[in-house]
Amino acid sequence: MSSAIEVVVVGSLNMDLSVTVKQKPDRGETVLGGEFLNSPGGKGANQAYAAQRIGAQVAMVGKIGADLFGEHMVNNLAETGVDTQFIDRVQGTASGVALISLDQDGDNSIIVAPGANQMLSAIDIREHEDLIRSAKLLMVQMEIPYGAVLEAVKIARNANVPVLLDPAPANSVTEELLQMVDYITPNEGELSQLTGHQVEGLDSIKLSARQLLSYGIRTVFAKLGADGVYVIRSDEERVIPGYKVVTQDTTAAGDAFAGALAASLVAGIDDWEAAKIANAVGALTVTRRGAQASIPNLEALQIFMEEYQSKYSKRFGGMADA
Repeated sequence: MSSAIEVVVVGSLNMDLSVTVKQKPDRGETVLGGEFLNSPGGKGANQAYAAQRIGAQVAMVGKIGADLFGEHMVNNLAETGVDTQFIDRVQGTASGVALISLDQDGDNSIIVAPGANQMLSAIDIREHEDLIRSAKLLMVQMEIPYGAVLEAVKIARNANVPVLLDPAPANSVTEELLQMVDYITPNEGELSQLTGHQVEGLDSIKLSARQLLSYGIRTVFAKLGADGVYVIRSDEERVIPGYKVVTQDTTAAGDAFAGALAASLVAGIDDWEAAKIANAVGALTVTRRGAQASIPNLEALQIFMEEYQSKYSKRFGGMADA
């Protein structure tokens, strides 16, 4: 185990199979699609990939099938520098797959067949307790069994390791889990599910985000899509504006945001500047097709932020890779 690991991601790995469509089919209808793309994805793997690309040293804990999709996903993470030795191969089970349709605006609809992701258990997580305890940050999502997520968060909590939760899908998140989370990155729909409040407009977003703080969460990063992110903690709140870009594919944008946020936080960057960086990474991601294939590296991030005359790119001076 490398002592240099800063971010440990416990989560899902899926191979994304996406196709563009002019209109999505009705029940019983067949439509002809356009461009087809397969790209390594899965919320956990996307976030690990993004955090590594934006400068953190990352390890991934998860499961794949003993198949070509699984090998491709692991190799893609390893090539960008993620430590993949904690990803287990499950014999007789397929790797996770996501079937994605993209409309003309780049918005997606996704069906996930979780495959080996569903085999990740609390027992598996306990085998990696030392890894989690040694991290600067634990990242989790809800595309793997709840028991595995809860065990990872408990280990982190007991070791005073901060936890960043992407609460998707939100219907799996419990109060027990929320009470052990330090950072959370819900979108508007997830805010509504988590709090039971109808979220329509910024006022209701603020109300719901404040409710999440009542669980003991340190900072809520409420994603507003193209409008940016509403950041709130007990002592301050701000709306961090988004970036205006031409959207090609929204797949993995939220994951790229979370990964960039994690990398920024472990680098010692404050919540507000971290949100600006994460916004930029999310914006760049939607300008490209695919999941991990669309996530930029530090060099691309620097160029993008400099074009927007952002002083925050100076925080990453000398860290960019080719």
